[in-house]
Amino acid sequence: MTLRRGTVIFILVLIGTALFVLVSHAQLAGQRGINSQNPQNPQQNPQARPAAAQPAVPTDPPPLETDLVLLTVSVTGPENKNLPLLSQDRFQVLEDGVAQKISYFWADSRPISLGFLIDNSAWMDTNAKMDAVRDLLPTYLKNKNPADEYFVVEFASFPRMTVSYTTDAKQAPALFHAEGAALPPAVPNTALNDAIYLGLEAIKESANPRKALIAITGGGDKGCDGTQQTMKGDQLLNFAIKQPVQIYSLLISDDWGTANNGMPCEQIPKDSNELQELASNTGGKDFQAPNGEGGVAVIAMEIARGLKTQYLVGYKSTNAAKDGKRRGVKVKVESPDPSLKLKAWTKSGYYAAKEKAPARTSK
Repeated sequence: MTLRRGTVIFILVLIGTALFVLVSHAQLAGQRGINSQNPQNPQQNPQARPAAAQPAVPTDPPPLETDLVLLTVSVTGPENKNLPLLSQDRFQVLEDGVAQKISYFWADSRPISLGFLIDNSAWMDTNAKMDAVRDLLPTYLKNKNPADEYFVVEFASFPRMTVSYTTDAKQAPALFHAEGAALPPAVPNTALNDAIYLGLEAIKESANPRKALIAITGGGDKGCDGTQQTMKGDQLLNFAIKQPVQIYSLLISDDWGTANNGMPCEQIPKDSNELQELASNTGGKDFQAPNGEGGVAVIAMEIARGLKTQYLVGYKSTNAAKDGKRRGVKVKVESPDPSLKLKAWTKSGYYAAKEKAPARTSK
């Protein structure tokens, strides 16, 4: 039986279309690694199946979960070297010596709000300690993120904000004492605790999610001359622990035994201990800078490097007790380069949630 010409053409078109679909499917299957001749095909070779995919890297901070312990971790290396961006598997968290499973990890490079607290009391000029501070702000701010904001609080007998919130690095004062200006008597009446408290209050108004204070002082908070401190160290510590602010301190070391114009000052070592407690409990770090040229600037660069990119590390504690007790925390970090030793620091602990007692009902 002879087919009509139109019918033949129609059948040929159908055959051509079918062949095209089959070839395209085979090519696509080969590209996806599911070709039956592909030895890596997981259907044909179960042992060749790829490992489970890692969870997606979060792009936003974690939700505020009551059972999530969230740590801000800074990582630095030696000699101001640039650090590689680290992955989650490089971090280990210990709570009271017990390893914890990290359930949230994020490299946090969002803009930061900084408060510089500068001791410009007259006795900072003793042994030219103020000279060591002159390059601090220019050194720190020259490579800042354009969106980073900062303010400056200067303090002697009392603290005062001399530079309000700004993103302009040129607003930072170059000199804290004008050269040749008449100076008051060198009385060590440094309002250090009051300045830190003012900084903690002021930074509540900051625009950026990351917040830190950097206190630079020679110590001696209203203690070397026998005056009463306005705020006690334990009061300041209890207040600071409750704030989402990291406190860094830089104590310019001198001869502590004769820092007060040749007179012993026991308050300076006490201030050193209090600054260390503030730093360790808020996730910052305390430094002691030698009273010499360049010492403060080097430490400023280390702090800047540590704040450039931080890590948010979250975990759910294996200790489920809601007893309100303090838990010690330690973070370890493994360097991808064995020749590059890294240091990690975060707050030294936190207080667990405390279960509320059931409300009493009146009968």
